[in-house]
Amino acid sequence: MLLVAWNVGASSSGHPGPAAAAAARSRRGGRETSLVVVNLRGEDDRDRVALALHAHDLCLAGFRNRSHHWHAFPGHEHALPGSTPLPFGSTYRDLIGGLANLPSLPLGRGPALQAARALAAYDPASDDADAGAVGPAKRGLAALAVATSESPRLRPVREAVSEGTSYIEHWDTICYEVTRARRTGVWGGPFAELLRERAGIRGEEDALAVVDVLVNRTLGDVLTAHALRP
Repeated sequence: MLLVAWNVGASSSGHPGPAAAAAARSRRGGRETSLVVVNLRGEDDRDRVALALHAHDLCLAGFRNRSHHWHAFPGHEHALPGSTPLPFGSTYRDLIGGLANLPSLPLGRGPALQAARALAAYDPASDDADAGAVGPAKRGLAALAVATSESPRLRPVREAVSEGTSYIEHWDTICYEVTRARRTGVWGGPFAELLRERAGIRGEEDALAVVDVLVNRTLGDVLTAHALRP
């Protein structure tokens, strides 16, 4: 389960955190800096993370890990007083090597859960010099930037994310039905009607038109996946 809550200048507890409250009052060049704080919780209760976005343009300023410490992108420390500067920038080039790699960036529920886990656990002080947590944190920030920054900004991105929600939700089910159809030669398993009603998928051809990655899902896998969803 991934829970998302949007607050302005608030911490994940619903009360203003020191950094977030200070950020709401901080000034740069005589202008007040206000933030939108997006609170995320993954499958594990320890996977709690908050993203800080500048209210005026929805750019990511930084994030807070599970120990309630803020990490700010270089140049955004003024918005999160007391934060630790991140060792990388906020552009897609910094995070995933450039915009050319954006189409291959996994999005959806699973990647969002992985991102929440990576950011919640991020603590460079506990890592060796190779900074093993940096890679997952960068990929997680890129994925969440698409959902929290690009989607509200850009109508085509928002529509694409919105239109793909039903596919994201039923990916396990699609995999199961395609695998079953290939095994039996007939489309029409226990979830075929569900996919027709919820995702507009009427057969194997429709399924393969929207899915690039298929995995072998059992009936138990699908039932478990649906049981975990809110």
